[in-house]
Amino acid sequence: MKTARILQLEARRDALLARLHALPNLMRGSVYARERKCGRAACPCATGGPKHPTRQLTVTWRGRTRTRYVRQAELAHVQTLIAAYRDLWALVEALTAVNLALLRGQHPGGPAGRRPTR
Repeated sequence: MKTARILQLEARRDALLARLHALPNLMRGSVYARERKCGRAACPCATGGPKHPTRQLTVTWRGRTRTRYVRQAELAHVQTLIAAYRDLWALVEALTAVNLALLRGQHPGGPAGRRPTR
């Protein structure tokens, strides 16, 4: 017979799995701000003036760091993809905690937390 604690943990696990299945498209990476020269000879940035603010996406993929310019129109979409990836890892951590708690009572030596008397 399952205890109330196990039933509660299983319900929590099922809710986390449902959230996992409902995750949207996602991507690993980070976006950061950077100032760059534009490349036009007549621009003040070419002669030491203020540079142009840009956004860069950095992803480590297949062992190499990839960097890509992010257009202003793409910025919100890219940030949504990265936020979904962070949500994925938060769900993975929560599922790990729940599954560890569920396994705690199934140890061959008996329930966790008890020490054999000598």
